[in-house]
Amino acid sequence: MLRKALLIAAFLCGGLATLFTMWIVVPAPSFTLFQVAVGASEWSLWFGAAGLAGAGLSLLARAAGSRRAAWVALSPGVLAVGLSLIPPFAGWRVARENDIALSPGQYFFGSPDNRSASVERTTETFATVEGQTLKLDVYLPGSKETTLRAAVIVVHGGSWSAGERSDYPLWNEWLAGQGYAVFDVDYRLAPQPNWQTATGDVKCAVGWVKANAGKFAVDPARVALLGRSAGGHLALLAAYSTNESALPPSCAAPDASVRAVVSLYAPTDLKWGYEHPANRRVLDGPGKIRDFTGGTPASAPETIRLASATTHVKAQSPPTLLFHGGRDQLVSDRHMTLLTERLSQHNVPHRALLIPYAQHAFDYNFDGWGSQLARPIILDFLSTHLGK
Repeated sequence: MLRKALLIAAFLCGGLATLFTMWIVVPAPSFTLFQVAVGASEWSLWFGAAGLAGAGLSLLARAAGSRRAAWVALSPGVLAVGLSLIPPFAGWRVARENDIALSPGQYFFGSPDNRSASVERTTETFATVEGQTLKLDVYLPGSKETTLRAAVIVVHGGSWSAGERSDYPLWNEWLAGQGYAVFDVDYRLAPQPNWQTATGDVKCAVGWVKANAGKFAVDPARVALLGRSAGGHLALLAAYSTNESALPPSCAAPDASVRAVVSLYAPTDLKWGYEHPANRRVLDGPGKIRDFTGGTPASAPETIRLASATTHVKAQSPPTLLFHGGRDQLVSDRHMTLLTERLSQHNVPHRALLIPYAQHAFDYNFDGWGSQLARPIILDFLSTHLGK
């Protein structure tokens, strides 16, 4: 009876752990399983621990006399442990190459000391456009500085049709805790096509922050944009097209320029993205681009061109920081390469980091390996180009 119970427990622990960790390497057949893949990649060692428990139980079953069945039960647990080690090994290699110290303690137990409990959060309306009220959440350092601080304007993702401001609040609190004023903004998601209105709203937010800089003790000359996914695309597009007549601010914004821009796993070339979707079983990338722009590379080539960040790169473009995951199933990491090639051609200061194991939205786990890699690089970049 004991042998049977041990075997059942071993199969359950090892089998369930394998069912989760397999999505670290296997392309997902649906959006739901893509979400599982993100969790499996960013919390892999927890699933590995379950696999290790399954392997241990199988060995106990073997010791109790179930030799052949125990070896069979051992397999899924060992496989889960092996798969779970892919993210940390890949992450540590990137960390070593970039002289970054990763913390297993933070990975397993979190590190609230990295976030400021004294951050002040408020909400402001920055525009009302065509009947839609646009708001932003403000995160300010709790300490009272006598000098003006730099600002980071955050743009959320969601395939240009979903998502909401402050969807990554821990990151905003962390940035504010580092001394930056953070503004997490709305933009119009509907009606689509909204390539002009969404970009215009981001520029409107930049103008509003600069016009109200005194209220928040912000230096209007030291403002950066930071966006994720579709928000990363809009941040890049707004930063690179400051004086583009086809992409005007959606409100009075005499100065919508920024000093620097940070983008995480963003589409940068919509023509290439339309023709080379990452994983259509997870996300209909071409359909999202068609909804966003109102056309295709064949039916609306000029719109697709104007809506691509790569189009607007020039020597005067602001310094750029890019992140992408090597296993991104929503936006291919080729987008980062296409943009870095353009930035290099125009001698624009930039840095790009590919995290080989990482999925789209890898930074959702604030304490995961991907986030631990990204944070010191973001801080160094902002300090270099904005100061504090």
